[in-house]
Order: sequence, then C-alpha cells, then structure tokens
Amino acid sequence: MSELVVVGFDGKFKAEDALLSLLKLEQESLLALDDAVVVTKNAEGKIRAKAYHDLTEPVPELGNELWGGIISSVVFHSELKIAQGVFDPDFLTSVEASLKPNSSALFVLVRSTGAEVVLAALADVGGDVIRTPLPESTQQTLQDALRNPA
Repeated sequence: MSELVVVGFDGKFKAEDALLSLLKLEQESLLALDDAVVVTKNAEGKIRAKAYHDLTEPVPELGNELWGGIISSVVFHSELKIAQGVFDPDFLTSVEASLKPNSSALFVLVRSTGAEVVLAALADVGGDVIRTPLPESTQQTLQDALRNPA
C-alpha cells in the first residue's frame, strides 16, 4: 500500500526546495523516492505541476495519467466527479485550502514503510503536512474513472 503525502508551503519555491532536500537524502541512500510532483499557484490562481519521474525505470502505476488524476482531483475536486469516492473529502478540502495564491505544494507518493522517513526529512523545511492512504484499489478506481469519465 502507498500513501499520498502533500506538504503545502506559503512560498512559490518552497516545494521545489523540499523536493531538493529529499533528492539529496535519496542520493545518500537514506530514503527511496518513487515519484513526486511539485504544484505551484501564482498570484492570479494559475496552477502548474512539475513531475519528478524516473525515466529509465518508470513505475507504470505512477504514470502521468494517474498523477494528472490525483492533481486534478485534489485541486479541482469540487468540480470533478472522478474525485467522488476516490479520496476522503476532508483530505481534498485540506489540500485545496493549502494552495493559496503564491504558494506551492509537494506531492509525494511513498510506500507506507517509507512515509515516516519522508516526513522526518521534511520536518526541517516546514509546511503543512496532509496525508492519506492510497491503496492499489484507490489507484485503480481513479485510473478507471479517468479512462471512463461519466
């Protein structure tokens, strides 16, 4: 089972800094980072996402389609039917509230055994941590909803 960890930051570049901290720890073999996405929201409310993927050995279930569904569900959950029944509404509301103008968020999908290591690594960079389990069944439900929108 995996866990989706979202850390919201007040600054537009703090999520990038947090990802850099995680990548340094990964280089030192202190954690294994499967996949991550940095989301920024500018002063006008425009949202951008930048994915961090392993291109030499991509993990199929963490493809762009799934990340697009996760980000869309979390950011636009009130407007998307695919978010219904996939994520806890409180989780969605918390993440959406953390994305204020001129802010950023780091989305990290980790195996449940690595979540505590990631959280400990992020403790020094601050931010608001929001977590939710993301079992394979939830990932499959989201992928099915993306392939067959109602």
